Amino acid sequence: MSDFDRVLAGLHAEGRLVDKMQTLRGAYAVAAEAYPHQIDSVHRMLTAPTCRFLLADEVGLGKTVQAIMVMKGLAASRTEPLAVALTVPDDLVAQWEEELLCRSDVVALDNGEAGASSGNVVIRLLRPSKLLAGAKIASSRIDLLLVDEFTRLQVQVRRELISAARSIPNVVVMTATPALHLAANRRELFALLEPEAADEANATGVDILKVLRDRETDALAQNDTGIPDVGRERLLASSYGMYRRVIRTARSDYPGVLPRRRYQPFRVKPTDGDVARARATRHYIEAARRAGVELRAEALLQVSGRSPQSLRDRLSTLKRGSGELTAAWRGIDSSLRDEWGDAKLDALIDHLRLARVKRPDGRIVVVAEDNPTTDYLRDAIEKLGGIRTARKRRTVSSADELDSHIVSLKDAMDDFISGEAAVLVATDAAKEGHNLQFADEIVFFALPWSPMDIQQWIGRIDRLGARDALSGRTITITPIVTEGSIEDNILRVLEESGVFERSEVFDEAEWREINKAIDAAASGRGGGSWSAASREAATFGGHRDDWMADSAFGLTRRNRIAMERLEELRQRSYVLPLAAAGSHRNWFRDRERGVELMIRLARQDYLDVRNQKDRDQKFRTVWYKTKPAEDGLSIADLDPRSSGHRKAFITRRTDLDFPPRPSVKEGDGRSRKLHFLDHGDALHDGLVKSLVQLAPPADVSSEFVVAYGADHPALAWEGKSVLLAWGRLEVPIRFLRDISGEFDPDSSLSKPEQDARLAVLRMAVTHGHADQRWLDSCCPPEILLSTVAASREDGIQSVKAAAAILDPFHDKQAARLVTRRRPQLPDDKIKAARDALRLEMRKNAEPVLRRFLKTVRSSLADRIFEIEADKQAHLKALAAIVQSTAALDQNYEFNRAASRGTQLHLALAERAFDDRLERLKSIEDNMKNSTQFTKTGYIWVAPRTKDDF
Repeated sequence: MSDFDRVLAGLHAEGRLVDKMQTLRGAYAVAAEAYPHQIDSVHRMLTAPTCRFLLADEVGLGKTVQAIMVMKGLAASRTEPLAVALTVPDDLVAQWEEELLCRSDVVALDNGEAGASSGNVVIRLLRPSKLLAGAKIASSRIDLLLVDEFTRLQVQVRRELISAARSIPNVVVMTATPALHLAANRRELFALLEPEAADEANATGVDILKVLRDRETDALAQNDTGIPDVGRERLLASSYGMYRRVIRTARSDYPGVLPRRRYQPFRVKPTDGDVARARATRHYIEAARRAGVELRAEALLQVSGRSPQSLRDRLSTLKRGSGELTAAWRGIDSSLRDEWGDAKLDALIDHLRLARVKRPDGRIVVVAEDNPTTDYLRDAIEKLGGIRTARKRRTVSSADELDSHIVSLKDAMDDFISGEAAVLVATDAAKEGHNLQFADEIVFFALPWSPMDIQQWIGRIDRLGARDALSGRTITITPIVTEGSIEDNILRVLEESGVFERSEVFDEAEWREINKAIDAAASGRGGGSWSAASREAATFGGHRDDWMADSAFGLTRRNRIAMERLEELRQRSYVLPLAAAGSHRNWFRDRERGVELMIRLARQDYLDVRNQKDRDQKFRTVWYKTKPAEDGLSIADLDPRSSGHRKAFITRRTDLDFPPRPSVKEGDGRSRKLHFLDHGDALHDGLVKSLVQLAPPADVSSEFVVAYGADHPALAWEGKSVLLAWGRLEVPIRFLRDISGEFDPDSSLSKPEQDARLAVLRMAVTHGHADQRWLDSCCPPEILLSTVAASREDGIQSVKAAAAILDPFHDKQAARLVTRRRPQLPDDKIKAARDALRLEMRKNAEPVLRRFLKTVRSSLADRIFEIEADKQAHLKALAAIVQSTAALDQNYEFNRAASRGTQLHLALAERAFDDRLERLKSIEDNMKNSTQFTKTGYIWVAPRTKDDF
């Protein structure tokens, strides 16, 4: 690679480092399209004075992606790897492992398992099953706790997490069903989010909900101006509100982003065979009841309604004791032998054929629930419908082994994911742990009796992430039942609940009454009836938002703020100037173009990049053109031993498959991990680091004569010399440098006093990181560039040549370095050109600094107000602990040491908060005095036409 190309590659790599700061320290650099609510929520969590939040967005809004964004943003602000603990229900582990790998190039390790960091992250799984078995949470070694579906976890696990979270500095809890209308759930969630309130409640014996309500009441009384002020109310809510750390985005907030639902139930007339099987099954249940034989009647009725094959498979397990029971058993057997038809199957085949005609590339999920029905339908669809069909059978029945369901699920339906199979027939193993948002329709051939199961199935396809999401995507929900059957009655009850058409998600407790009513109506026990079940369903969800009335503030809708934040980012310029691409600016796409340009420069001499395809997934592979020399490009994540170690990658989000693939296969059948080249990916970061190191020194003492292809924009200055200057403008304030040494450990103190110092030190460091992220979001560094053109005959002229110089490619031709020489200008003109650029750079820096200061001023007062609220809550809790500790018997040294520890904790915490506030209050003066250029450089370029050489 020529020195000229190395300078350009190094400058583009430096641009990637600055871009990382401009993407909220790489938080937005996940392998996923960014949606307004995600950008806003992640910004809010990462720049808040304290990162402790409940992310309670409704189903399908990408909570996992947001949590990964937060993790990346926290990790990038640290010099040592971020230690992350992840706790999710065991049946969601595999889904999380895949999301982490696909979205952020992070491999989740089991707790205690050795492993290196990925993207400055070490994430370990705290499996609920292991916590129940006695595993402990080492909270002092955890920087971020991620918890998914907290309310689904066992009581013991929730208690362990609440206890550990008190000393973990960053906590993100996720659930689509927070069930905040239940006071017990609110208490547990607030204990996670508001440890100071929990400490005060424990010390005083007061309910944590009262502690939080009193905090609101006191704040309103102290800040009542008598004048309505929406901005002031929002600030009070974010500082003192009970739900200040709860983020809940409703699907209705973004109607154009999520798919529309089309509900089309099919009620078909039963065949004689359908009627005979239903009667025979009912007769057997009644005979078993009279004979005193234990039987799960509801389960048998469900099996009977699924398919003849399912009933036939169940028949072999039914008892045949008494004469009446044997006769009833034979009645079922006879109804299955007669082969009188299956109306639902006929309707399904007709529907699938018509759907294929209307949309040949469409994909449909058919719910079969059990293995016999899955096999029955797969065979029938392929034979009678002529449609290639994938299937997912249930391989195990133990809940503890559900991970293997999910792992095998992906293998079993690769043909469906790729589109080679148009239909997936699946058991209940597919309703959890996998996302199927690329499907267009879900058909309930076997109708689950549980509303929650219906909800989970629909949630597999009704989510963000499909390719056509922004073009008005519609998903179809199609239950098929026979008229007058139990399933028909159940369907009417479910329709009353709105589960098919409403996208809200409710917790298990809210479904329980409907489940009971359905079971009672189906079995005929306890006076149950279908009309009573329908009435119960019609009132469903009426009180789901009552919990908001518990707070004086409630939750603030932020969809307008989110849309404005997204549009602001979209209109932002990439860190380096790029050639125009289209009439509309799109910062997200320009960032990807920046990566592409860096790769094109690197492949000039160093990298062998080849286009590949695995089914519909386009990708490229990269290895070295030759084995790297000691002074050549060497990427830590790219093994130089042979081309067999080449890496697969993509750079554009539009190239992501749905769902994203963790790996791809080349023509030789070898599987390779698929990298998404952005911040945090080892291949991306390694390339950036190597190119920065390879860049030669650049100053005004030498000139590059460069031959460009015809019509290259740089030829506008042919015959002249162009001097390009650049510099990184940044605010060098680092909050962690100013943390007082008085919080450092002191071995001469008692254990409680040492613990107090360590606790405050950790709090101060956490606050320093939080304030740094906030400042970086207000004032991310920028690279400023200026250019002048000069010649012996003419004067020095300011020109806009940076974009042309930085991109040596045009019409598939690459510029070529002819020679490197001393500038062909007199020394005084060289000096004048450099001085002119220095002056222009300083001039260009002034509006940037003014913008930095304006941004800080616009949010500083609110931030100080929020931190003062945190200080007040924290010190109040510690004072309550001091008082409760002082009430202990002071005749014992243990209790006296505990009292000294709590008193020291209170004093040091107050000092830490005061120091934090003082640093923030002086930030404007520090910015004015310290903002400066770093990593400056110059290059002379003499453009020439290629044909001349």
